[in-house]
Amino acid sequence: MVFGLGLIFLTVIDILQKFLYMKSMPYYDRVKGVSPMNDTYKILIVDDEFEIREGLNSFYWERFQFQAIGLAANGKQALDLMQRNDVDVVITDIKMPVMDGIELSREISIHYPHVKIVILSGYKEFSYARDALQAGVSEYLLKPVDLKNLSESMMKLKLQMDAERQSSQKLQSYANQLANSLPAARDHFFQSLVEAPLPEYHEAKEKMSLLEIEMNASYYCCAAVKLETKEQQDGNAPDSTMMNKAHTILERHLDAGQCHSYALRKKAGELIVFLNLNGTSVPPRRSLSLLFEQIIVSIEHETGCRSIIGLGDVYQSLLSFPDSYKQARSVMERNIFLERGGLFLWDSAEGQLLERKDYPYPHETKLLDAVLEGNLDSSLLHFQQFWNSCGLDAEQAEHAHVHRYLMPLFTMLERRLDLHGASFESIASLSMPFIEFVEQFQTLSQLKTALDRLISDITLHIKKLNDVVQTTSHSAVHQVKKYIEEHCSEKITLNQMAELVYLNPSYFSIQFKKETGINFIDYLKNCRMEKAKELLRRIDLKVYEIGEIVGYQDRKYFATTFKSYTKLTPLEYRQSFITY
Repeated sequence: MVFGLGLIFLTVIDILQKFLYMKSMPYYDRVKGVSPMNDTYKILIVDDEFEIREGLNSFYWERFQFQAIGLAANGKQALDLMQRNDVDVVITDIKMPVMDGIELSREISIHYPHVKIVILSGYKEFSYARDALQAGVSEYLLKPVDLKNLSESMMKLKLQMDAERQSSQKLQSYANQLANSLPAARDHFFQSLVEAPLPEYHEAKEKMSLLEIEMNASYYCCAAVKLETKEQQDGNAPDSTMMNKAHTILERHLDAGQCHSYALRKKAGELIVFLNLNGTSVPPRRSLSLLFEQIIVSIEHETGCRSIIGLGDVYQSLLSFPDSYKQARSVMERNIFLERGGLFLWDSAEGQLLERKDYPYPHETKLLDAVLEGNLDSSLLHFQQFWNSCGLDAEQAEHAHVHRYLMPLFTMLERRLDLHGASFESIASLSMPFIEFVEQFQTLSQLKTALDRLISDITLHIKKLNDVVQTTSHSAVHQVKKYIEEHCSEKITLNQMAELVYLNPSYFSIQFKKETGINFIDYLKNCRMEKAKELLRRIDLKVYEIGEIVGYQDRKYFATTFKSYTKLTPLEYRQSFITY
């Protein structure tokens, strides 16, 4: 008898709900901005009262493109259902036995962060609202639930979910496009490295990390390669098949010689080769010479082409690629003109390039970091080292010689100050171009004194800015480290992490290194490699799958990075843990 009365009660509720809903339809038809999606959102209803569960289950969810796919009497049942079903929205009561709605909401926020939560509660439970909102609840409705309020809440939730889904689809589309265009993006990066204004060191390293370019060894050098066929006197350059073959030969020899490289095609028959290698018992330039001599022989033997190769000087900074490239191209073009083939090394004694000392990139980096740390003593020390390294300590030095080194330094400093929310204008009432500041001094000693004062003023100003946010830096670094551990398979950049913790990227980079002892990019790589080591001890995942899990879509790049980190290939590392 009780069961029969219960069915009658539910039937009456169903009829009333449908009548009230149909009566309110014109109101919802007038809601603007609704753009229905093709897919239906799935709802799980959780309430310990049978009548409320069934009443909500009979609601006209289809009107808003929702579908009730399950009912649960408490939070534990709900979590069990969510393990077996895709759920987009959970509508739950607060007070329930076994597991209440607040605890359920917290579990959902941790394990199913994409799921929206709608809380139902009585007036006496309204004090739970704050806890509910902290648990990641999207909507909070009071019992008895007014159908109009419920409909408005679900309409609002649907619009929000539609927007999130469209945004997610756009991001996925962008990720696919990026993966497909990765070779072209790498070409563009290396092209800009030798033709555009030099990027900041941290910016260049971050771009290389995003593009999965392995260039982390000790020495950097450029080679300019020209291939000529025997019939080239008739105007025939090597065809694409021949160039592809020569490119393969080049990579084969360089890989065998433990030299990271990237070859960029220029006009017909020409390549720029960016080289990166570690020091050995053989000096790096000699080591490269031996490799390219073998390459010349192999190219001629396998393709019939003659090679003219210019090799620039070897440097210890990747930002020296432009200088090395100019040297390599200059010596290559000279020998093309003289109709000579073979390998030719840049000789600075020949004066083919402006005679000057190498630009001291390491001192520049240390100086900029010290300034943005607000460390006055260190800033003045590194500026003096920069000055000495450029040979600017002679009283008879000309303005042109001084400009050559100071312009890049203070242009880079201006960029770093801008990222830090400051400028020469705001700190020292100094307007660009900086050359006008330099030329107002009659002697080099006067200029040096003024520059020391300028460096001091900037550093002290930055220290004041840093003191304001100093107290938040430790927790910010901790938050970023935790984020990296939980999202190592995703694209992660320094700028994204700085935005996550509401800090300036330049300042965050400095604080991160101060807290961890290493820079952000190396920390990210180390975390991914340690995770890869952990996964390689399992036998249920393939090596390339592990690479993707830790954020490397390019198998070769993952293998190269792993070997650089552990001295073993992924397969060798895995085999070392297998017992027979």
